[in-house]
Amino acid sequence: MQPQRPKWALATLFLVDGTGFGLWAAHVPVFKQSLQLTTGTLSAVLFCLVGGAILSMPATGHFISRHTSRSVVRVVAVLYVLTLASLAFATSFPLLLLFAGIFGAAKGAFDVTINAQAIAVEHHFGRSSMSLLQGCWSVGGLVGAGASSLLLGHSKPLRFNLLLGSMVLAVAVVAVLPLLVNDRPKHTEARPKFIFPDSYLLRLALIAFFGLFAEGAIGDWAAVYLHSHLQATLSVAAAGFAAYAVAMATGRFLGDRLTRRFSDKTILRCSGLLIAIGFACTLLSPILTVGLFGLVLTGVGVANIIPVIMTLAGRDTRMGAGPAISAVSTIGYFGFLAGPPLIGSLAVLIGLRQALALVVLSGAIVALGPAILITRQRHAIQTPR
Repeated sequence: MQPQRPKWALATLFLVDGTGFGLWAAHVPVFKQSLQLTTGTLSAVLFCLVGGAILSMPATGHFISRHTSRSVVRVVAVLYVLTLASLAFATSFPLLLLFAGIFGAAKGAFDVTINAQAIAVEHHFGRSSMSLLQGCWSVGGLVGAGASSLLLGHSKPLRFNLLLGSMVLAVAVVAVLPLLVNDRPKHTEARPKFIFPDSYLLRLALIAFFGLFAEGAIGDWAAVYLHSHLQATLSVAAAGFAAYAVAMATGRFLGDRLTRRFSDKTILRCSGLLIAIGFACTLLSPILTVGLFGLVLTGVGVANIIPVIMTLAGRDTRMGAGPAISAVSTIGYFGFLAGPPLIGSLAVLIGLRQALALVVLSGAIVALGPAILITRQRHAIQTPR
């Protein structure tokens, strides 16, 4: 099989994943308005989504170790699309809690399997593709948010939007699943079942945590903030998230060029500064256009944090590339999931603008993070770029 076929099939699945999340994120303020949710009740919905993902991720890893990422992704990809469609029938707060939890479980499982399949593709064909795949996820977020903005601008109801989006994603999933790499079960390897990450990987994981904390918080709360505090219409609020997604996707597709010109530490420092400065503009300015510009800067800042961190983790020779990436991404992904409900809980106490200041703080921590990273030769290998 030519490497282009499984690579682009997997890129399509990353696109599907991002599009589904973009559809969800753009419709969060619609759920809030249609079900008359308070900031506190909306936070409870996001907690359910987080809980579902946290429960499903370890179980998914167990299934992959016993079978293959290809066989598991065939199931969870379909479940992801179906659970996205189920959100269209959340006509009450209890139903939204239930369906959000199920959707979160499916998303967590989908994320684990497509990243495991990405490692399998790289090992099978000996070609790096992580940056491209992360860029496709960002493009998916743009597609989902942009389509939502267009549909909401034409007064299409929430149920129609989510069902239409789910149908399109289902067609894409069915078309590409047969093209994936048939990798071997991981339990046949002689490597120990568990190796605790060393201090270097834990530092990488900490930077990933705050980078993904900012990304997750913006994904679920940026559109809500634009609508509730800057008086943007629902359509403009969705377009604001789309602009952020465009900036992030563009930054990721340019990421390989940046890493050839600048060091990893420089990219991380600049990324953190862009998040802190950009989102501070969004929070401090009462002008909608300034807020949107701040989101664009934030998107550029978020873009290359995770690709750089995953590349650094993938050079580890103590745990091996796969386990090291898994350890770092698990801790980082917890930040992505925990950010939105934490912001919502704090918003109840101190207000949404003040709670979202944690995104600015996260950017500052990412900017300072490279100072605690000491490159080691014993566990790291240099790979050509």
